[in-house]
Amino acid sequence: MSWRLSRGDIAGLRILFSVGIFYGLISVLVYSIIHMKFITPLGMEAPLDRFSEGRAVEHVRVLSKDIGGRQEGRQGLKQAAQYIKRQLEMMKERAQPGIRIEIEETIVNGSFNMVFLRHGISLAYRNHKNIIMRISSVDSGENDTAVLVNGHFDTPPGSPGAGDCGSCVASMLELARLSIDSGWIPPRPVIFLFNGAEELFMLGSHGFITTHRWNETVGAFINIEASGTGGFDFVCQSGPGSWPSYVYAQSALYPMANSAAQDLFGIIPGDTDYRMFAQDFGDIPGLDIIFLLGGYFYHTASDTVERLLPGSIQARGDNLLRIIKAFTNSSNLQNAHERRLRSAVNRSDNEHAVFFDYLSWFLIYYSREQAMLLHSFPLVIFFLVPLLLRFPTWGLTCCFATFNDFLKGMLYHTFAILLGIVFPVAFAVIRLLFSGQSMN
Repeated sequence: MSWRLSRGDIAGLRILFSVGIFYGLISVLVYSIIHMKFITPLGMEAPLDRFSEGRAVEHVRVLSKDIGGRQEGRQGLKQAAQYIKRQLEMMKERAQPGIRIEIEETIVNGSFNMVFLRHGISLAYRNHKNIIMRISSVDSGENDTAVLVNGHFDTPPGSPGAGDCGSCVASMLELARLSIDSGWIPPRPVIFLFNGAEELFMLGSHGFITTHRWNETVGAFINIEASGTGGFDFVCQSGPGSWPSYVYAQSALYPMANSAAQDLFGIIPGDTDYRMFAQDFGDIPGLDIIFLLGGYFYHTASDTVERLLPGSIQARGDNLLRIIKAFTNSSNLQNAHERRLRSAVNRSDNEHAVFFDYLSWFLIYYSREQAMLLHSFPLVIFFLVPLLLRFPTWGLTCCFATFNDFLKGMLYHTFAILLGIVFPVAFAVIRLLFSGQSMN
């Protein structure tokens, strides 16, 4: 008895084969984008008016290799602060007329209560060091509304801290250099805060936002973080309100963001300086931007400069430069006093928008009101289509058949959700067993 394929079987196999090829091509494309293959990092010899990953990586090399041991109480943390301050002072010497550069080394002390992982914690601290640079026009005033860029230079014990967060400090140093060497005069002051105590429950940022004389002038902030060694520089949190994410959507060269990340961030056993600025003490609109790829090196001895993914810092720098310029030019930038007056007169914008990028090519952005409408369409289609298909033969038998269609659809969706959970977990276990390396 011969076994032969029908025309329908052949057509089905062709479709399956085409889908497999398409899936393979998309997988290769996504892999290349996630691993920054589309970014060409600029070297040490790059023009001075361009952000250079090569120059930034050299800062990372000094901080993580030549200095190392940047934990509170160790000499490495003091040496890192001295190195950062020395680099900033060299930039100040090159500043053109019309630009005011202010550099401070501040010691912060304080105490506060917080809830972390559902546990109440009381913290008191003293003698933690922050390095601050403020770039402004010579015509600007002391109390002019400013944009804050924050990153920390301390590391957890046992980690060289190349990704977390030497890459953040290096990016900020290169951005500060670029701002000065390019002759850009910011329309609003830009404050670079290099804080020396983030790993210890965000003490450095708390010290700045509660005690520094410029704390009330901050109208928006960008917190730079890393829980890996590169890849997407992902917007994991934004707010209060939708304005910061809208500025990002309008200005980012390589948009890497998803509003769903903020909904999931609360279940992650960790925190960033974003909390101090936007939630607990500052109520300042801002962005929390984090390296995510290479999470298995995070807070380990393997977080070295050699692990940094080429192209990641270049994409971060190109993005941040455009975002900083967009913030400084925004009419929505308000200092603490202006924000308090606005909330007293009008209801403040506490709504978070819905946004997501497509392969870092572009970002889709819409409000929660629009989301309620758009996201209702699939539900309407789910309920109406079976009714419309059986409408010509409507009757008691048709009602039972329609109800059966609804049940099958719900079962298929439930099965798909379960597979979406089981398959990634299974592949993660298989990878760990055969490669000895967990998934990111």
